[in-house]
Amino acid sequence: MPENDNKEARKVLLAQAKVLGMDVDGRWSVERLAEEVQSAQEAAAEAKKAEFAAAKKVPVLLKRAAWPQENERHEIGEVIEVPVEMAKRWISLGVAERADPLE
Repeated sequence: MPENDNKEARKVLLAQAKVLGMDVDGRWSVERLAEEVQSAQEAAAEAKKAEFAAAKKVPVLLKRAAWPQENERHEIGEVIEVPVEMAKRWISLGVAERADPLE
């Protein structure tokens, strides 16, 4: 890998590591840094999935296509259950409306 590409890759990886809150060892090679960033991204995605699964959920009717989780698309007209905070945000943005069973 040319030196300039290496520097640019390190710069991008360091920015990603910062967003992930990682402690980076300055001696790591670009390859090692990429591996560590990928591991941290995978761990963050798993934590996000676990948080979603554990959250109290409410039903909403989608007024637009939506992605409650990464790689999980739902279409207009579907009623899905999402965490309360997500439902509030989506309702306020016009993405969904309440779909309580007693309405």
